[in-house]
Amino acid sequence: MLSELELAAASQRHFRQDQYILGCCMDIAGIGRVVFWEGGSLWLALVTGVVQRHSHHALQLCVPLEGEAQFQTEPDGEWVTCVGALIPPDVPHAFRAPGKVVANILFEPESAVGRTLLARCAQLGLNHLDAGFVAPLAAPMAAAYFRGADDDELRVLAQGTVAAAAGVALRPSAVDPRIIAAIAEIRQRIDEPIVLASLARRAGLSAGRFRHLFVAETGVSLRAFVLWERLNKALSIGFAGGSWTEAAHAANFADSAHLTRTCRRMFGLAPTSARVEELDHRQIA
Repeated sequence: MLSELELAAASQRHFRQDQYILGCCMDIAGIGRVVFWEGGSLWLALVTGVVQRHSHHALQLCVPLEGEAQFQTEPDGEWVTCVGALIPPDVPHAFRAPGKVVANILFEPESAVGRTLLARCAQLGLNHLDAGFVAPLAAPMAAAYFRGADDDELRVLAQGTVAAAAGVALRPSAVDPRIIAAIAEIRQRIDEPIVLASLARRAGLSAGRFRHLFVAETGVSLRAFVLWERLNKALSIGFAGGSWTEAAHAANFADSAHLTRTCRRMFGLAPTSARVEELDHRQIA
């Protein structure tokens, strides 16, 4: 783990060249990164505000890269300090970590790794992680982030962090050519309805066989995969400066309201709460 002085110096250098500003993303004011993949996302930021009370469908792994984080699980309840936490789906909570850089990894609870971590949750609410468990998870991500690693590297690290937390090997990418072709088709036609029977027919399989093969190859169900792909597409467009209506239609959401409802359910935030600004206009609130 980097020392406090090294973290402070590195964070100041890196925040001047970072790719995103999260003005109010997850109700956080500050500079950070957002990285997506099939069935998960990484929200990595210098926290300067409070994430108001919310809940979401995703399983959340909170890994502070420096210092500690605080959670509030009851309205007007006490703030609980922890060095790391695992939050099961649909658990209402507020979050803060003023002046600290924190990685929050959100991922599909129905995935193989998600089910493994859910089984290890000792309670339905906030699950504390001890320092000895968190430190080896945070160290590689902190080192990569503060030296300006690109999104691809952060994505691999985040996926590896979740796998390590679950005590399983990092899942390899799909290798069956029928599933690879199906994934390519899904991404090419993400603005259209995706029909299981059509994908199965083109793969030369029954719908049931295709469904089971897809889970075996990707670790998530087809439905979950398509939903995460749609969200990734829409949020990527929106964060890049496109209108949220344009982003919603590009990912086959009925409208921006439909996108907002889905995003709140999955991530606990409205996509319109995020701002992307040019480097010269960045400020840390």
